[in-house]
Amino acid sequence: MAHEFDGLDGHPLHAKVVAEFERLAVDADAQKLKVSQLQSALNSRVVIEQAIGMLAERFNLPFPDAFELLRAGARNTGQTVRAIAEELRESRQTPPEIIDLLPSDTAALLGMTTEHLRCPQCGSIVLR
Repeated sequence: MAHEFDGLDGHPLHAKVVAEFERLAVDADAQKLKVSQLQSALNSRVVIEQAIGMLAERFNLPFPDAFELLRAGARNTGQTVRAIAEELRESRQTPPEIIDLLPSDTAALLGMTTEHLRCPQCGSIVLR
């Protein structure tokens, strides 16, 4: 908070200068928050992209289908995509939220097209 005698020479600062300092402080805080939010989003994206790559490799899926599988697992369990992605990344096992979306015979998945897992109306991967 500005004081009456904050000028370098001991004279009071002009009210407009004090108001500008306060505005700049508010802007700096807003920018700090924005940077924090963007960093968090970037960190989430890295985790999610890694999980997509793992699912694509593990089940021989195109990347968009691997993302749909991840998203469907999150949607069906009320979790965030990032939470399931972190679980997938931290374990060598496929999370149950993802396994539940796959056909009971996972080997059959490798020979079938992903259209068999998609809802004909919305295109989302659905439970079998």
